Amino acid sequence: MSPAGETGTSATPPRANASNQGGSELESTPNSRGASVVSENISLVGVQVNEVRPWIRRDIEQAKQCKADAMLQALLQHASCAPETKQPELLQKCQKGVLPVCNGQVSNGMVAIFGGEAGRTSEPKILDKVEEIAKVHPTVEGHITELLWHHALTNPTSAIREALGVPEPSMGSRMLYILVFRKLYPITKLHGKDLFDVWHQCILCHLTLWKQGVYHRDVSPGNLMWYRKSGRLIGVLNDYDLSSLANAVGPQGNERTGTVPFMALDLLTKNGQQGKVKHLYRHDLESFMWVFAWIFLRYRQGVLLLPKLRPLDEWAILGAIACRKEKLDFLTDFIGYLPPDLETSGSDIDLSLWTLIEECFRVLLALTSNRINRILLVQRRSRQGAYGQITAEETVSDMDDLLGKFTGTEAWVELGNTLSL
Repeated sequence: MSPAGETGTSATPPRANASNQGGSELESTPNSRGASVVSENISLVGVQVNEVRPWIRRDIEQAKQCKADAMLQALLQHASCAPETKQPELLQKCQKGVLPVCNGQVSNGMVAIFGGEAGRTSEPKILDKVEEIAKVHPTVEGHITELLWHHALTNPTSAIREALGVPEPSMGSRMLYILVFRKLYPITKLHGKDLFDVWHQCILCHLTLWKQGVYHRDVSPGNLMWYRKSGRLIGVLNDYDLSSLANAVGPQGNERTGTVPFMALDLLTKNGQQGKVKHLYRHDLESFMWVFAWIFLRYRQGVLLLPKLRPLDEWAILGAIACRKEKLDFLTDFIGYLPPDLETSGSDIDLSLWTLIEECFRVLLALTSNRINRILLVQRRSRQGAYGQITAEETVSDMDDLLGKFTGTEAWVELGNTLSL
């Protein structure tokens, strides 16, 4: 979950792994789960909670209505009435690890509470692996979430789940995780070279983690954070509760995970939503491109634009299939989304960022077209009796080559050069 430092009345768009209760024929996968951020400062990306599709509302708390100490009090109150939750141990741990943050004694911490299946690799365990990688890779060191404290509760009672907004398990044992993170700041507060810099740092961190067997699989604005160190902004790739490890047992690689407006087009198809498309590195890299376009077209100087100036708002309230159609329209006509204020703003850096978006989406369009052509060729040869298939695997070289197609664009190179000045 995101340890953000921004306040307001908006929240993150729907995640594709939320349980489905209408508006779509697609069913939720077994590992679908909800989450409830317990914090007075929640990562916000500009979507009104009451506009979000019904099945995701339980995953979102408005900052002005969510009091961490009140939520924790409800947890402990219900725990005290449920001996099977080992309430004395939970009470002691929460008083030591959580209450100082909730009561303001620790000003740079954030609290998150969320549920997950017992058979799934937990976020704390994934973060242990991430920390090991950070010790030997500079692109990861300092660019990851700092977990200050955590506690896991097995099979919490219905009363506790109800108090915290965590849904009943669809199958198997359920876990309740309480995590305390170091507070970070959302990327949506940044603009100009700072926005590009932090975004690029997160991409490099993500690539190294993927190569080392940590698959993030939920790239979204709320999961790209930053902090300041020695005058420099440090990008942080955050939120690993939907991540998986390369050596994990089970079908975790094919879960339909992600946040709909930022998911790769392949994952928004019917097959993708049913878990029939393997989640690859290229899918997450594509998500980074959607995130950058989303931020640039909805914010100016770190401030959310007026609704009439935000052409992508609808993406946040659509289901996966409908959102894919809107994103395809953007991909084939992104030039038509040029913000009207850019030509009159006189901001060279904003024009440079828009040029970056244009060039990156040209690359993405070319990659999409090439992939479709390869699929059609294999299908045609198959009908003619020839054997052929599209591989769903990626090598390290494939990942480097793919990222290089974006970083090699003229706009990317020019922006990168400005950071070294």
